[in-house]
Amino acid sequence: MDLDDKIAFVQSTMNPMAWHTYPHIVSVLGVESNASGQHVGSALRFRMHGRRGIVTAAHVIREAQERYGRVAVTAIRGDVPYEFRGKPDLFDATADLAIYFLADDYPTEGVSFWPQERMDPDDAPRAVDYLFIHGFPAVRSRFSALASGVMSRSLPYGVMQRDDDLPSDLQSFQFAMDFDPENLRGPDGQPTDWLDPHGLSGSPVWRIGAGGRRVDTWSPERSLLVGIVTQWRPTERILVATKCRNLVEMLGSA
Repeated sequence: MDLDDKIAFVQSTMNPMAWHTYPHIVSVLGVESNASGQHVGSALRFRMHGRRGIVTAAHVIREAQERYGRVAVTAIRGDVPYEFRGKPDLFDATADLAIYFLADDYPTEGVSFWPQERMDPDDAPRAVDYLFIHGFPAVRSRFSALASGVMSRSLPYGVMQRDDDLPSDLQSFQFAMDFDPENLRGPDGQPTDWLDPHGLSGSPVWRIGAGGRRVDTWSPERSLLVGIVTQWRPTERILVATKCRNLVEMLGSA
């Protein structure tokens, strides 16, 4: 494929990836009262070793607890959020990851849990594949007392891993992706409105599995989880993510 064909192919994957991944993502909320709350980050529902859980950035949980006192996540769209009691089951301040395991009363109708066999801890394929982020920017999320829940519009975002001009303090367990909210383009290639990326922390990052594939043989079922967004650095215009290897190691030690 020439460059134009590659661009067209990548753009064609955006909507299928958005539909495929949306049932797995949730909004993390700081709960002020039974009638109000604020979106503070995004998270991924997953399933590993027979347990269901939610993973997000550790600083998202810390912010929700310190600023609002209570933490909840969205469950069924438009329904009452699901509140967590106590601290996360697993917490790594260095890698900036936090995990809650879900009790049996967590609603499961119409939602999905990302399976462990589709988590990729390998660095090499991520560096040459196209990446896809899906989460909830705060500007697109609001608490709705009328609907007894949180109404959110997600942001699907496609990008390549950045391998040059990296910040000197980027850690070995992190990788970076270009993110310029003033120059975003939609799946049709047209410019979109400026977007404040606050709230994307905790968003999952996938590689779409496009390497060596023809357009007619690719499907979103080939995508693999490769990281969790933990930082937005506006000066460098990048998003930073913790590698999936850290998540797999945390869960393996539980």
